[in-house]
Amino acid sequence: MQNQPPFTACVPYADLFSQKDAPLLDALLAYAKRRMLPFHMPGHRGGGFAEGVWRRRGKDLFSLDLTEISEVVSGRDLDFFWRAAEELAARAFGARRSYFLVNGASSGILAALLSVGCPGAKILIARNCHLSVINGLILSGLLPVFIPPRWIDGHPALPPRTVVEEALRRHPDAVALLVTNPGYQGICGPLAGVAAAAESAGIPLLVDEAHGGHLCYLDREVEASAAGADLWVWGTHKLMGSLTQTGLLHLGSEKIPADRVEQALSLISSTSPSYILLASLDSTRRHLYLNGRELFARAAVYGEKIRKELSNLPGVKVLTGEELPPGYGLDPLKVVFSLAPAGWPGYAAEKVLREKYRVQVEYADSRNVYLIISPAQKPGEIRGLLKACRALAESRGPGLDEKTTPPPFSGGELFLPPREAVAAVSTRVPLRAAAGRVAAGWVAAYPPGIPLWIPGERITGAMVEWALAFQAAGGCLRGVQGDLTPVVAGGARAGKS
Repeated sequence: MQNQPPFTACVPYADLFSQKDAPLLDALLAYAKRRMLPFHMPGHRGGGFAEGVWRRRGKDLFSLDLTEISEVVSGRDLDFFWRAAEELAARAFGARRSYFLVNGASSGILAALLSVGCPGAKILIARNCHLSVINGLILSGLLPVFIPPRWIDGHPALPPRTVVEEALRRHPDAVALLVTNPGYQGICGPLAGVAAAAESAGIPLLVDEAHGGHLCYLDREVEASAAGADLWVWGTHKLMGSLTQTGLLHLGSEKIPADRVEQALSLISSTSPSYILLASLDSTRRHLYLNGRELFARAAVYGEKIRKELSNLPGVKVLTGEELPPGYGLDPLKVVFSLAPAGWPGYAAEKVLREKYRVQVEYADSRNVYLIISPAQKPGEIRGLLKACRALAESRGPGLDEKTTPPPFSGGELFLPPREAVAAVSTRVPLRAAAGRVAAGWVAAYPPGIPLWIPGERITGAMVEWALAFQAAGGCLRGVQGDLTPVVAGGARAGKS
């Protein structure tokens, strides 16, 4: 049993269905109705072996949690319906081929990097990448050449086309270009120009669009398929309505062979995928095809209402599209605001919103609070949010350090390839003692998960100071255990910090 069903049919499987069907979900439901006598995995036997709380809350789902069944319905196995569902997704989302992901968008990023080059080959990467990109470098052995992002009001965004073109000119041997768009904060860059630059250079454009798949329903031309990307990845659970841990990998051209992508997915995916998660993607595709524009238009109205109401409050600053440079835009479902004028650091405001007003935001940093607006948002939830923010704006916060600066990304000052650095003998040193050492692992502020440094880079004094200040302000660093961070052992000091 392959964990990516092979393409074997002469006639596309999806020709037997329409966008009003959800073939994989419907097949699971049909099989559950057959009430077969089960002598196969999974051992919970439709939930009968599960703890009582799970049986009570999940009894209807347990019957859909199946393993590989040779004949589910109409003489077809689950692979047939899985492939049909993926083909319908490709047609619905404007891709040449689409693949369901059950280990998050991160698995799609890993597969993308494994698909484009051999160990030692160069790849151009916008430096505001997610840590999954760094994990992909470690697995693939590719060598990163980092491109600095465009900084907008302290937020990293897509590099301008001119910066990308200069990087392509300096590194004509690069095998691919990978960018993140939109960023975690919802800032969208002029992707079409970047795509044109990659096309002129003859290399594939990979887009981490984990936070932006829904933009295709809001007539945003920044969306990867509209811009002409060759491969793009969605985290469909983030805003598109599927279950957590699901995503989609799309191919837009033939620059990246489908068999390379399928082989990469087979390397990093489970041989026992969750059919409930796969069926969630199938159902989400149908739901969005039929209702997506209406649903996301509603959410955009909610987002605009929240931005407008917050902007009218004294002591609140809201990030708006009007403040962005030409060519850049803002996802209408992301709201970024600061209570700094009222003396509230982002972390302190987040804590009060959560503990006193039961408002759970997406995340906060030293200055800002970040909201994600869903089509499922209820008017009472919006009223509760605005009431809580009004109360904070009318009070006086504890004050904040006005000297906050963006993370000092190194821009790719590599002393070892990431794969070699991870494989090298390493030791752990206190964070304060890490300056000048070569990193043996990544460290990232999470969220948003952009690495401060990566394996093989020299850790600078500025990085260490920023990390310590970030921790002291209440931020979460991943890649640090207690106060210790991994560095290459032995003669691993890489010059002055």
